[in-house]
Amino acid sequence: MGTLVLGDVDEALWSAYQSRRLGESRALAERAGLVVDRWDRSRRLGAPPEGLRRDDHLLRGEALRARAERLELLRVLGAGSLGLVARELAERDHVLLLADPDGVVVEVDGGGAFADEARRVLLIEGACWSEAARGTNAIGTAAAEAQPIAVVGRAHFARDYHDLSCVAAPIRDVDGSVRAVLDATSSAGRGDPAVATAVLATARALERLLWLEAYAGAGAGVRRVLSGALDHIAAAALLIEPPGRIERANRAAQALLGPAVGEPCGAALGLSWAALAAEATSPTAGGLPVALAGGGAARLRAEPIVAARGGVLAVLAYLEPAHPRARRDEAATSPRAAGVGAGAIEAASVDPFASIFAEDPAVLAQLRWARQLAGSELPVMLLAETGAGKELIARAIHDASPRAAGPFIAINCGALTPSLLESELFGHGPSAFTGADRRGRDGLLHAASGGTLFLDEVAEMAPAMQAALLRVLEGGVYYRVGEVTPRRADVRLVCATCRDLPARIAAGEFRKDLYYRLRGGVITLPPLRERGDVIALAEHLLARLCARDGARPTPRLSPAAAARLRRHGWPGNVRELRSCLEVALVLGRDVDALGPEHLPPDLEVSIEAPAPASARAPAPGPTGGASLEAIEARAVEAAVEAAGGNLSAAARSLGIARSTLYRRLRRREG
Repeated sequence: MGTLVLGDVDEALWSAYQSRRLGESRALAERAGLVVDRWDRSRRLGAPPEGLRRDDHLLRGEALRARAERLELLRVLGAGSLGLVARELAERDHVLLLADPDGVVVEVDGGGAFADEARRVLLIEGACWSEAARGTNAIGTAAAEAQPIAVVGRAHFARDYHDLSCVAAPIRDVDGSVRAVLDATSSAGRGDPAVATAVLATARALERLLWLEAYAGAGAGVRRVLSGALDHIAAAALLIEPPGRIERANRAAQALLGPAVGEPCGAALGLSWAALAAEATSPTAGGLPVALAGGGAARLRAEPIVAARGGVLAVLAYLEPAHPRARRDEAATSPRAAGVGAGAIEAASVDPFASIFAEDPAVLAQLRWARQLAGSELPVMLLAETGAGKELIARAIHDASPRAAGPFIAINCGALTPSLLESELFGHGPSAFTGADRRGRDGLLHAASGGTLFLDEVAEMAPAMQAALLRVLEGGVYYRVGEVTPRRADVRLVCATCRDLPARIAAGEFRKDLYYRLRGGVITLPPLRERGDVIALAEHLLARLCARDGARPTPRLSPAAAARLRRHGWPGNVRELRSCLEVALVLGRDVDALGPEHLPPDLEVSIEAPAPASARAPAPGPTGGASLEAIEARAVEAAVEAAGGNLSAAARSLGIARSTLYRRLRRREG
C-alpha cells in the first residue's frame, strides 16, 4: 500500500471551508479533492480549527508512563531501526515520533534544525495528535484510516499546523490492528519524498519484528514447521496471515487456485480475513462453502495458529472438493494427521543440534553436554556473552526434549521494566492496573504450559521478580497480577545470562537460593574470539546467507579478508559476524572473492583478540579468570569508542537493544 498524500491547498479554500462557504464556489470545491472528507470527519469529532492551547490534551506522569509501557515491547524490539531512521531524518531536519493508536506521542527523536519548532507546536512526548484533538494530521489520520498518510501545509485541519509537512504510517500488530503510528514531521518547506519511503519501510520492519516475536512465542520453529508440513499434505492447504494474505500454498492448492501466494484471501476464496479467523476459532466450526477464484467450489476447514499473548497469528486452511466423496478422508487432512505438532517437529529436524555449526573443540563439547541435558527435565543455565548463540542452544534443547510438542516461549528479562515483566510473565486479572486489559490476560507462564520457558538475561531481574520466580520454582504455583487465585505452572525452565552470577550473589544483587534452583545443568559457550573455527563459521554463514537470497553463488573469503576476520575481537560475537558478512555481501555483490574492502571499515576497531581456544589452555569457567561481566564491560567500552560516542550505533554493533546498552552503561557508572 502506498502513501496517500493530502497536498497543500490555498488559503482561500481552507478559509471557505472553515467559514462553511465552500459549497458556494464550485471551483474551490473541485480543488479540495480528498482533503474535504478528512476535514468533515475532524469537524464531526469537534476538532478546533485554530489549534489547541498549549496544555490541552497533554499527558504527563503516570498517564503517560502507562501509554509508553503498552509500546515498550515494540520500542525494545525496534530500538535499532528507530535509532537509525531518526539519525537519517535529523540530517534532513525531520523529527521522528512514535505514537500509540490513540495518537498520544510516547517517543520523540531527531529533528535537526527543526527540533525547536517541533517543541513549539507540541510535537513532544505526551501530546495527543488524534483527529479529535487536532483535526486532520498525519498521526491521527493514519491511525483513523489504518493506512500511510502524508499531510502537507494547509491540508491540516487546524491553522496552527499549516507550516508543517508530516508523513505517518501505522504499525500493525499480528492480528491486523493498529499497534502504533510512526511519523516524521518538518516544516512545510522542507518536505522530502525520501522521508515517506523511510517512514513506510521502518514501519514495515517494525511490523516484521512484532511478527517474528509473536511466532517465537507461539512455539519453536512453528512457521518453519507449518510451511514444511504443507508440502506433505495431500489435500489443498494454505497458510494465511492477517490481514488475509496467502503466505504459503502447497502443490494441491496451487493446482486448484493457480499462483495464489501473495494474493488476498478475499480474491482467491471470496472470504474475508475476519470471516476466516472466526471460522478457525469457532468451537462449533464445521467448514465453510467457498467459491474459488478460478471457478468451482470447495469446502474450507480452518485451524488457528494462536500467539502467546492471544490473537490469531495465522490460519491453516484446508480445501476439500464440494462433492460428498471428498469427506471420506477428512481425518487425513486434519493438522494432527498431517503431522502438525510433535510428529511434524520431529520430522522437521531429526537432530535439532545439527543446524548449529561448530568445529571448535570447546563448543563441540558443550553441544554434546547440551544433547544429554535435553532429554531430562533438569533446568538449564546457559552462560555466554551477548550474541554467542544462547537462544539457538535453548531452542535446540527444547526441540530435542520430551516437551518438543509443546510451546517454546522466550522472554528477555532485561528488555522490560519490572512491572511490565511481571505482567508479561504471570499475566494479570481484569483491570488490574492502569491500561490493563479489562478482560484480564494470561502470561507467558501459561503460554509455555507443557513446553519450555526461556528466560534470557535472567540476571537483570529485579529483586521482587526474583522472589516471585523462586516461589514458582519451589511450589509450581503462581498468581496473575491483581488476583489471589493460584494457578499451576507446568514448564521446563532454561535461563541465560552474560553475568558472573556468583559475583552478583556476593554483591547482594541476585538471590543465592534462586541461583541454585536455576542451575541444574550449566552450559558455557565460549565467545567467538576464543573459538578456533571463526573462518569455517564465516564460510558456513556466507553459504546460508547466499541461499537465503535466492541461491546466489557463495563468494569465497580472500586470504586478506580471512586474516582481518581472525584479528577482530568480535565483541558482538556470532551476531556481529553475521552482520559483518551481510554488509560484505552487499558491498561485494558481483565478486567471486570477498576482500578487506568489502568488510565494514570499522571492523578492526575492537578489543584485542586473544589466541584461539584451540591454541591455548581451556578458558576458565564463569567464576575464574576474567569474569563475563569484565569481558562485557571491555566490549561495551570498545563499541562506544568505535562508534564515536554514538550509543545507538554502539548498540547495533553489539547486537543489543539501545535500552539494554543504556542500562549497562549506568551500571558501570554506578
